[in-house]
Amino acid sequence: SVKGSVKGSVKMTEKMTEKMTEKMTEKILRLIKENNTITIDELAGKTSKSNSTIERQLRKLKKLKVIERIGADNGGYWQLIEL
Repeated sequence: SVKGSVKGSVKMTEKMTEKMTEKMTEKILRLIKENNTITIDELAGKTSKSNSTIERQLRKLKKLKVIERIGADNGGYWQLIEL
């Protein structure tokens, strides 16, 4: 049925989006690990994503207590939180 195939497409899209977000998160964390003073502009450039996408990812990572910002936005650095 059309309804069933639309539902299947939505589920597949959700899974693909989840995988892409996971890959981007891993890339952001790797870049922060390599350079903890990296800027949002630099992260956006290295991931080919917009600044707002990077900011959204960083907010999620902060909320999940995976990273924290130490110091000012300008001149501070990222701290990876070891679990």
